[in-house]
Amino acid sequence: MLALLLTTAASAQQNPQYSQYIFNSMSINPAYTGSKNVLNLNAFHRSQWTGVEGAPNTQTLAVDGVVANDRLGLGLNMTRDEIGAQSTFSVYANAAVKLPISANAVMSLGMAPGLVQYTMDGSKLGIEGDASIPSGKETTIKPDVKLGAYLHTPRFYAGLSASDLLQYEDMDQVEPERHFYFTTGYVFDVSPFLKFKPSVLVKEDFNAPANIDLNAFVLLSDRLWLGSSYRTSMELFGETEGEDITKRTAVALIAELQVLKTLRVGYAYDKMLNGLGGFNTHEVSVGYYFFKKKKDTKMLTPQYF
Repeated sequence: MLALLLTTAASAQQNPQYSQYIFNSMSINPAYTGSKNVLNLNAFHRSQWTGVEGAPNTQTLAVDGVVANDRLGLGLNMTRDEIGAQSTFSVYANAAVKLPISANAVMSLGMAPGLVQYTMDGSKLGIEGDASIPSGKETTIKPDVKLGAYLHTPRFYAGLSASDLLQYEDMDQVEPERHFYFTTGYVFDVSPFLKFKPSVLVKEDFNAPANIDLNAFVLLSDRLWLGSSYRTSMELFGETEGEDITKRTAVALIAELQVLKTLRVGYAYDKMLNGLGGFNTHEVSVGYYFFKKKKDTKMLTPQYF
């Protein structure tokens, strides 16, 4: 069972999985960089399939802000992702140009060049006598780039992005496929104290069924987000090979609290709905805003996207 889990993880989860990307999308779309118009620090930790030795775990630290009269977003995104004997550490420098297209709408175009370190630690596999498996750690460092576009108004957003755009046929590690992301959402007023935010994320690499996240959230008193995400797979562009276990169908329960005007904390609990239903996933996040001027605090509450 453990071998099946890790094989599935290596083939199906080449990019880190997050449930709370809806609160900061910079990790999947560089055009999101600087969209909050303040200096924004985010930290994530995700423990997937808790209790399984070698199961995926991910940590991310991201910071972004704006310069040039709020027309240019700059950021840095660092991620460590480990699955069994394989691990990656990536650093991306994000930049996004913000182009106002109307009184309430902004189009951002972003790019994130970076470096990705791939490591295989053969000593964790417990296999001896196989020349194709390293006895110790083998590391490869490759450059990469992400591209994205992001359109938003005070209530609506839509983004399109691509990652792993540089491909290398000579890599000894598992070669990451190019991934494409589309996300969109809208915020509705239900009452003076309640808002409703549905959204969707589509992740496609054209080599496996597309991953689709359907999200629904409510915002209470502009301070507490409560919601759920349903994650499944679907053939959008023809048939691809894949068993049920690789579809990673799951439901996530998510909450985020604006503790202070500068501090927010979030938690997500994922429950698998397929062959991995006996294993749960926990994800925590912390966000902090640094303000240049006292008047900037009015831009914080609420942050819908």
